Amino acid sequence: MLAERYRIPIEKATQLQDILRQKSIDGWLIFSREHSDPTLPFLIGDDAVHTAAALFLPNGKHLILTSKSDQAKYEESGIFHEVVVYDQDIAPVLKQVIDTLQIKKLALNISETETLCDGLTQGLYLQLEKILGKEFIKNHTVSSEEIIVTLRSKKSDTELMHIRQAIDITQKIYQEVFQQINVGMTEIEIADKFVEGMKKYQVTNGVGKAYEHPIVCLVRAGLAHRNPGPTRSIPGDILIMDFSVRYKNYVSDIARTAYFLKENETKPPEEIQKAFEAAYDGITNSINMLKVGNKGFEVDAVGRKTIEEAGYPTVRHSVGHQIGIACHEVGTRISPKSRPYADGDIELSHVYAIEPTVIQDEGLPCMLVEENVLVTEGQPEILSVRQEELVLIPFTN
Repeated sequence: MLAERYRIPIEKATQLQDILRQKSIDGWLIFSREHSDPTLPFLIGDDAVHTAAALFLPNGKHLILTSKSDQAKYEESGIFHEVVVYDQDIAPVLKQVIDTLQIKKLALNISETETLCDGLTQGLYLQLEKILGKEFIKNHTVSSEEIIVTLRSKKSDTELMHIRQAIDITQKIYQEVFQQINVGMTEIEIADKFVEGMKKYQVTNGVGKAYEHPIVCLVRAGLAHRNPGPTRSIPGDILIMDFSVRYKNYVSDIARTAYFLKENETKPPEEIQKAFEAAYDGITNSINMLKVGNKGFEVDAVGRKTIEEAGYPTVRHSVGHQIGIACHEVGTRISPKSRPYADGDIELSHVYAIEPTVIQDEGLPCMLVEENVLVTEGQPEILSVRQEELVLIPFTN
């Protein structure tokens, strides 16, 4: 049980040594108390109950200052070279450690732009100012944002294993839902089938609450990030579904589009097929650009151009984003150049959800297909099974 629980933290701690050396950081301090910093559980596989100070070092001799009640779990983890127990007050112990190690460049979890990198609370920051001194904080601390972004973006072997499993379960649920969809079902009734699938496979929604409905939209009722409603499907409808599951804390993010055949139809109308082909080609061209060293905005530009050249409005959102613990993970984004992290590099072991979308108003065809892709040393690996054609829902009276 413990080996499984701490496998990813141990892998990330190993990655961290190289990151700290590359960025010339003497130490990375996560100063935390119960539920205050989202990075601590990610990195050590557990949270602090009482105030703790985890100090990660480029030589790999990581240490943590902890209360007696939290001591055992940190020792069990195998992550820390030293577990130091303080009595009543962490302040003198932390000050001594920083002074002894002669740390001149200390990273703290402070960020102006990324929520997941901004875990140091105001109260704990003020405590650090008292412990280390305002001059030290001013002259010797930096944001850990780049460290956290790199750690969360570059997936370890176990992280990739969990993501692959999340994707596999997502696809199984999709296939089972497709077999149950009939003309006349409401958006909510279709969304309920996804919830049944999550419970069957013992996973939860990768976005929001555990068994929250995924996005299930009949285009006729409005395509948006909204909850499914009571609109009932009819022949000729386009159905868009965007679904993420969480498996062992890692997520998928896959979107699919279906068409309700009209009486005597065996295939979708030409204008609907054309929209699907534009989205499909946009995904293909974007995936082909997911090469190490390319920039996020360069990939976005290719997918966006494909949609535009097919005669549709430009993509309203980003062409893609990373997935991991979060459905919209931190790090390089497949977005226009002006947006945050769009100028980041595509790197080995990043996992992206790619979704150049055809969005039109006034009842015109819309098309959302989303695939999950791993960046490798060679060609990108498509982790999801690609949607090669529209899912067709047979006509019934």
